[in-house]
Amino acid sequence: MLNTEIWNSLTGVSTQLPHALLFAGPSGVGKREIADALAARLLCESPRQPHEPACGQCQSCLMWASGTHPDFRLLQPDAAAEAEEEGGATDGEKKKASKQIRIQQVREVEDFFHVGGHRGGARVCLIDPAEAMNAITANALLKILEEPSSSFYFIMVSHRWRRLLPTILSRSRRVMFGRPTDAESAHWLAEQKLGEQAKWLPFFGHAPLEVADAARSGRLKALDGLVADLLKPQEPLAQAQRWESLVKADGALGMEELVTTVQKWLFDLGQCAIAAPPRYLPQQAKALGALAQRVGLPALMQAQQQVAQLRAWSNHPLNARLFLEDLCVRAFRPLGL
Repeated sequence: MLNTEIWNSLTGVSTQLPHALLFAGPSGVGKREIADALAARLLCESPRQPHEPACGQCQSCLMWASGTHPDFRLLQPDAAAEAEEEGGATDGEKKKASKQIRIQQVREVEDFFHVGGHRGGARVCLIDPAEAMNAITANALLKILEEPSSSFYFIMVSHRWRRLLPTILSRSRRVMFGRPTDAESAHWLAEQKLGEQAKWLPFFGHAPLEVADAARSGRLKALDGLVADLLKPQEPLAQAQRWESLVKADGALGMEELVTTVQKWLFDLGQCAIAAPPRYLPQQAKALGALAQRVGLPALMQAQQQVAQLRAWSNHPLNARLFLEDLCVRAFRPLGL
């Protein structure tokens, strides 16, 4: 398990959990996994020793595993819920799904809060991500937080906790999550049968769960092809045609992720141009160094700036092919292509 020290601090023999916890830190470092494990332990009906997870065998654990526990609520944006469902909405419907937690969802939790538990034990509400609440929704939640109950627990997960209302922060205990060491991340990936993908940790900001998600979704295969193209760039129009297939294939990259990858490649080129090690693709240092010899820093800095501007349009390009052609022309210009 990642974040063992945090888990132990939350499940010790003398630990008294507050009614509201805020798990804060960068994405992909295991906050949601610890939140799920803690929620399951709180709901478990078998006696637990310090640091033990939920038993997984009692009636409560079986309901938790099936997603039907009556004393648990998950608040998340509709878009996130659809993304987690197999055979969910069509692409057109997903675009319309809200990326915010709606106030109606909080009102339903308020009803849940004031009704007694079904199993006679703890009740848990998990909010992920907490920053998906706007000010009105957060204030509605605040009214519930101001009426603490000994058997009701809020667990909030936030990748951008500084965006939360100060009043929400003041009424919850913050638990800070940092990035695990590469050794810890590599060990965890090996446990997930993804040990060979540890090479991607620098690219994903040393966030092992981000690597695992990309591997399981098939995006790492597409990223492999994209990085190979960037190390041996072709004429821009031909490259744009190939990249168009990458964003349309199964396990496809999103357009924004493709642009972000180009940005990381340009950054590493700049690092190599000043004899510094690459940050995102350290295993490709030799190939990046060879490319960096062909570029001048002024042209490279201009390309970095222009690609950063294009990223703002990446989620809604008017024409995917023309957008990719523009991207390739701007990104490859320092190489004389």
